Amino acid sequence: MSHIDLSKLKWVKVIHDPSGWAYTRDRIKEMPNAIDFNYVTVFPLGFRTDKANQIEAAVQIALIQNGKLTHIVELLDCEAYEECGWYHRICRVLWWQPDLEDWGNLHPQSQRLGFDPMLMDGEPHLIENLKRFSERWNDNGKMAGFRAYLAERL
Repeated sequence: MSHIDLSKLKWVKVIHDPSGWAYTRDRIKEMPNAIDFNYVTVFPLGFRTDKANQIEAAVQIALIQNGKLTHIVELLDCEAYEECGWYHRICRVLWWQPDLEDWGNLHPQSQRLGFDPMLMDGEPHLIENLKRFSERWNDNGKMAGFRAYLAERL
């Protein structure tokens, strides 16, 4: 297990993909503006709205798909660019398990995060503003306690 600095983890975003899993290694290799080489993975993270611009550069986002934490990414750019009706931000993967044969075998998000965000809209959300986060973490170290808990489980 490698140490990941989660001090800039502030957001969570649920990804809905009709094919099952977005941002797999194979899918990233097909994307324009993506790099997956020598343990560095960079790709354009899609957003449906310009809420993508509310997230500042260098901040980290936890990505959830099908009830599983699949990625922790760091935004590299300062603003979104628009393409094909979507807003995109360039991000670098800090944590994922790209070689896991079936991402369905990942631990449920509630085990990794220590709470269940219960998000369905695909928009990014500030973690601290989530009701279920507050219920679990306000008396258990708040963001610092949450980040430490998560770091131990990655």
